[in-house]
Amino acid sequence: MGREPDPDAAAPPDSVLVDEITRRWLTDHVADLDAPDRYATSVMTWEGFYDHLRRDGRMPDPYTVARVRPAFVREFIRYRTDQGIAAPTISRDLKALRGPINWAVNEGLLSAAPKIPDVKGKGKCRELEYCPEQIAAILDAAAATPERAHVLLYMIIFLSTNGRSEAILELNADAQIKKGLIFFNAPGREQTRKRRSIVPVAPTLAPWLEGVTGKVIRYRAPTSAKTRATGGPDYFEKPVADLGKSFEACLVEAGLAHPDLELCRQVTDARGKPVWLPPRAKLGEIEPRRKMKGIGTPNTLRHSIHTYLAARGVPKAQIDTAAGHATDDGTGDRYNHLRPSYLTDFIAGIESFWKEVGRFTDAHLRYHCDTSDTSDTKTPLFTFPIRSSTSQEVYEKIKYITGAPEGIRTPDPCLRRAVLYPAELPVRENAFSKRPHARLAVIVPRLSPV
Repeated sequence: MGREPDPDAAAPPDSVLVDEITRRWLTDHVADLDAPDRYATSVMTWEGFYDHLRRDGRMPDPYTVARVRPAFVREFIRYRTDQGIAAPTISRDLKALRGPINWAVNEGLLSAAPKIPDVKGKGKCRELEYCPEQIAAILDAAAATPERAHVLLYMIIFLSTNGRSEAILELNADAQIKKGLIFFNAPGREQTRKRRSIVPVAPTLAPWLEGVTGKVIRYRAPTSAKTRATGGPDYFEKPVADLGKSFEACLVEAGLAHPDLELCRQVTDARGKPVWLPPRAKLGEIEPRRKMKGIGTPNTLRHSIHTYLAARGVPKAQIDTAAGHATDDGTGDRYNHLRPSYLTDFIAGIESFWKEVGRFTDAHLRYHCDTSDTSDTKTPLFTFPIRSSTSQEVYEKIKYITGAPEGIRTPDPCLRRAVLYPAELPVRENAFSKRPHARLAVIVPRLSPV
């Protein structure tokens, strides 16, 4: 008579589902770590890979630990590489497969763990960076439509602060922007190894933050004509948790507009052949189109500004402090931001960078004013909030406040601010004057002197 199986014994790999131990790993282990969202993101990446295999009819069923073989892992590495993902990120994704399996072995739930190879080149420095001309092209693409206004603002904050992407996406103006400083670590949030810094608001960035309340990075798009006709809002708005796809769309558009800048490439399949997409009948297309992939990610911006500042001679301690890295000279002291000289070289470097970008675009400028005359008349008289961006409301608002408007400029309705200028100030159209969002910049007829 055979012995009954021990219910507490570790199970063999061919009887344990990867999905099950991953779920338990997330709830029983990852949830107690400092930054559990990092692992959850990688798990979602694996789910996307599994869907890719299912569409091709190649997904192991049942997907047990025994099915995790080196060839299977190499297929995942090729899948992520074809997406343009760097080796360090792929290595982190592999931890979301290796981690649950090793955890299950340590917990006595699994009798053995298969060998999961790592990606080659993960220790190499990330060499990809954007030059000012490339960044100008991406900014232009982000500024081209109102639906990408959140990408434009995100980029300007990112490149003005060298902050962490997650911190910028979570930034709340009411609680974290005070007295000319951005406190990227929200009140009540504990600092982790990926520190969030305190950074002064650079002059180029300051106008973009005027009047902003609540969540700073928000997606905003026009509502339908039917919604507006029934008294609904002019715009649909929601917070943004991730803008990877929107940023890539900007990369592709910029790359197609400026092929010499190499901001996108055609996707290839596993055999190295270019991928083509069928024509879209609704758009009147009759020819297949190339499937394009952006080169780089939002974090390439961080590497780019870091490299630029270092090349310009900004002290490493100041760059590291703004980036949230540890420093050796105490620059990252928690009260150092109270000193008048706090990160002055860093801010000077940021403004030098924007001046360089300005050789190719003015999309980073919140107010596009003629600066050929340096007289005091170039200074806006005052600003005030508006509920929408229609010229009639702007006109009525100014008439009510001043009784005699001179000129009004609202280049970005997302921030809901209007600016009143003296009559003699020529306000020129920006680079995107023929696009819908730029036509929101209006000049109110002169009534009488202010």
